[in-house]
Amino acid sequence: MLRSQPVQRARQLFLLIGSLVTLSLFLTVLDGRDILDPVKGIVGGFITPISRTLTDAGASVNSGSGVDGDVAQQLEDVTRERDELAAENARLRELVAENEQLRSQLGFEEAHPELTAVTASVLGRDPTGVEKFITIDRGSNDGIQVGMAVVSPNFLVGEVTEVDVNRSKVLLMIDAGFQTGARLQISRGTGIVYGLWQSGGRAEMRHIPIDTEVNPDESIVTSGRSLMIPEGLIIGRILEIKRDELGSEITLSVLPLVDFDALETVTVITGERESSE
Repeated sequence: MLRSQPVQRARQLFLLIGSLVTLSLFLTVLDGRDILDPVKGIVGGFITPISRTLTDAGASVNSGSGVDGDVAQQLEDVTRERDELAAENARLRELVAENEQLRSQLGFEEAHPELTAVTASVLGRDPTGVEKFITIDRGSNDGIQVGMAVVSPNFLVGEVTEVDVNRSKVLLMIDAGFQTGARLQISRGTGIVYGLWQSGGRAEMRHIPIDTEVNPDESIVTSGRSLMIPEGLIIGRILEIKRDELGSEITLSVLPLVDFDALETVTVITGERESSE
């Protein structure tokens, strides 16, 4: 009895499959003779509207409705306005930064009424990286001469080494080709500041008398002993003190107070004003 149940189920399955195959063949024959056309018309009347509705809904989702198109256009407009505002904001920031630098340069002239000066914009730097210099947009037409000191705004930048009609080359004070007379602002000890950039350093003040009492916190300024570089321009501060007892002198490592890579405007000191007396 237990074994007969699976056999009966298998027979029933075969009979069902056979009936479906027979029905399918019968409907195929009737369809081929156009006997089923009225039935298909009735069924199609129910199915066609449903199919059309589903198709239209799918097309609306795929292509996007008019409302979605308006939203997309508004989003595009807002994005464009945002980008325009960002660009305008960046331009205004540049103008503010430029005005601040120019104001600082003018502040130097106000603090030193005894000096005449010309403000200049930085045009470029040494493209080879061999020297440390900048090119400015002032030249002989503006009264610029070789040897003039350049500051930004109160700190020494370097000196003019080449002059054209409308532009000049300024050797930065950290370049190995630069040197100028200097003194300690408090102890008044004098020496010479040399650039050390090509040697892997910044600057160094040498030849200070060994008996000078150096204050580690004091600043180093120009001494006025170099032609066309006036006295009192701030060069930098002391990083390290080296005493050479055998050579009877002190050498100071100097940290310049100028960010040379960020220079955009500078002031060229063109001379001293004549006394009205």
